[in-house]
Amino acid sequence: MKNGSITIWMNLLGFDKNDEDRGVGRFLDTTGFTPDAITGLLCHPDFFNLHKGMDEEYTLPPDNCAYRGSPRNLERERQDWTNYDLKKLVCELHGRGIKFYAGVFGSWYENVYHREWINDYPELFRPGLKNGNNREKLFVLKRFKDGSYYEDFFIEKAAETLTDYGMDGLHLSDGFCPPAGGMLHNLDFSTDFVDQFLEHSGVVLPKSLADTMGDDDLDVQAKRGEWIYREKRLEWIEFNVWRWERFFKKFCTRMHEIGKKVLVLGMYCTDPFESIYCIGINLRRLVLAGVDCITANLLPTGCYIMGRDERPYFFYKYMALAPTCAAHLPKGHLVSMLGVQDSTEEWNAIYDRPVMHQRDMYTMMAYQLVDKDGVSRALDGFFLCLGDGLTRHDWEWESTRLEAALSAKPKRLLSPVMLWSEHANEALLPEYIKTRRWTPHKFFYEMSRNGYFLGGTILPEAVKSYTGTLFVPNFDLLSDEERSLVSEYRGGAVIATASPDYDPKSDKITPTLSFVDPYSSYPLTAFCFGGEPSENTVSEIKALLSEDDGEQNLEGDLANLTEPDYTLTETLIFSKVSRGFLLSLMRLNKDLTRSPFEIDKPSLVMRMSDGAYRLFIFNDSEEKYHKAFVVAESDVKDTRFISKFPVLPPKFMASSSAELHYDYGKEAPKNAFQVKIQPGGVTIMDVYL
Repeated sequence: MKNGSITIWMNLLGFDKNDEDRGVGRFLDTTGFTPDAITGLLCHPDFFNLHKGMDEEYTLPPDNCAYRGSPRNLERERQDWTNYDLKKLVCELHGRGIKFYAGVFGSWYENVYHREWINDYPELFRPGLKNGNNREKLFVLKRFKDGSYYEDFFIEKAAETLTDYGMDGLHLSDGFCPPAGGMLHNLDFSTDFVDQFLEHSGVVLPKSLADTMGDDDLDVQAKRGEWIYREKRLEWIEFNVWRWERFFKKFCTRMHEIGKKVLVLGMYCTDPFESIYCIGINLRRLVLAGVDCITANLLPTGCYIMGRDERPYFFYKYMALAPTCAAHLPKGHLVSMLGVQDSTEEWNAIYDRPVMHQRDMYTMMAYQLVDKDGVSRALDGFFLCLGDGLTRHDWEWESTRLEAALSAKPKRLLSPVMLWSEHANEALLPEYIKTRRWTPHKFFYEMSRNGYFLGGTILPEAVKSYTGTLFVPNFDLLSDEERSLVSEYRGGAVIATASPDYDPKSDKITPTLSFVDPYSSYPLTAFCFGGEPSENTVSEIKALLSEDDGEQNLEGDLANLTEPDYTLTETLIFSKVSRGFLLSLMRLNKDLTRSPFEIDKPSLVMRMSDGAYRLFIFNDSEEKYHKAFVVAESDVKDTRFISKFPVLPPKFMASSSAELHYDYGKEAPKNAFQVKIQPGGVTIMDVYL
């Protein structure tokens, strides 16, 4: 597509081994467009572990031919693909200009579909401490019994396999990297992995635990884990971060030597800080180690509708991954999975949650990153999940909306942006352990969840040349240079938060307003400068801060509270930030941000290169159609809907409560109009003033 890359993640079920071209022509006739790449969900890591070369033809096991060996999708029965069939498929895709990546999980299916390679190397299993299972899945960072590293074996097998098939690279995801759902407090405390930790960190176990090394009974592993996580958590996290970085430095170096690319999930619906704290992966350091692309899983709809009843709907949380990950990573290495459907897991967002699905794709591409080169979209493109089993009608429906989403390439942001600091992200780790202070990602998504959208993130390098409102969470954790840079900002207002003991005067800042959270046991301070809040805003903030929301403060030893077990539930525990404090921050941002529009619904506003103002207007009801009333600062010359709803043009009206609308009639006001929004949806429109 013209405005962004499209990779389709799919089973071999989407092709047909009986066609001369292995079904490539039929598949492209169905999609109606040519994707940049196909990632074949070959699923089981034995695609590499058991690769036999190309001297003779052999049949691939069912769990390479389809995810979990699934017997069918909506289009066809699973076929028995051979190594020669797959190589022919890769060749046919290359002939159409489409790259092919081999996608694998860290799966273990207990020999249901084939005798799995890991049977002969049980020392490579990751234990499932939370499940009482000593054989959860393959853990790539472990060693064979002879002390050699599995990764060294895997790297050479991957190089051999990709070369033999002529593939362009590989995609490592669930269970391989990251260990799916695994949290650092219950991940792997086997003798091997703990020994690697001790060797790297210099940590010494108490004698009672040191004497257990060699005993990998689950209860014994749990005791080692409890001590390490309680007493040496920072070292444990830093070791895991280093260990993954070491793996990818070796892996990517070898892959790049043979001209292959490495795509990695590396996260599990986790923001940059969560990924470090919860699963021990620093996404930035993976890219610096050589990873070509992070395939972030912003999958609120898919995760919600296929999850258990108690799983929350994390739309705002997952959408905020786009701007925060974009700021965290070197530029040009980030795409997002888009949950379309999955016939194996048996869910379909197009048919069962179409409005939520549209909101996902529109919103994730709305967020922007501001760096030294100006404004650009946070995400480079979509990684569609999964693309097999869709009809031509499905693809027409999907592709028109993909094009609409990818068209959000503004020249300037008018909504506030949040400053992202790598220095602060690093400094937050020991601080969070002690205080459970809110992360930047938490501020970002809680504001949008409560009705106020930030437009994206900005890097320190762009501050001097930027014009607009800055929101700066955890101001005190910035580097000295960054605090000086922000304190000297003259391009607009700055709204910031900091620790309870931070004094803005220490950075020569004289706030125009400051306040603390009166009902929190860890009372953050907030302040603004570079703009004078109105009397009404000051009065509203006083009222907001005067009432406690009734939420309980954390109690006890904050560092050693019981951690959640799964990354698809709330993965971080936070100190209380009172609702009144949060709403006060939102009110300040709104008051101190210059916008040519007043909109009575949550919204994002940006300026496009053709002079149009693009409005993203969100429905704050999941159940009912709502109407948004928009008042522009000057007369409207023209409007154009980008989203596929609504159908009717805006209704120009005198007020939001007026029952009569004029529809461009002679008596109609030219600067005020009403538009409709689907339940749980977003209306996107361009307005020309």
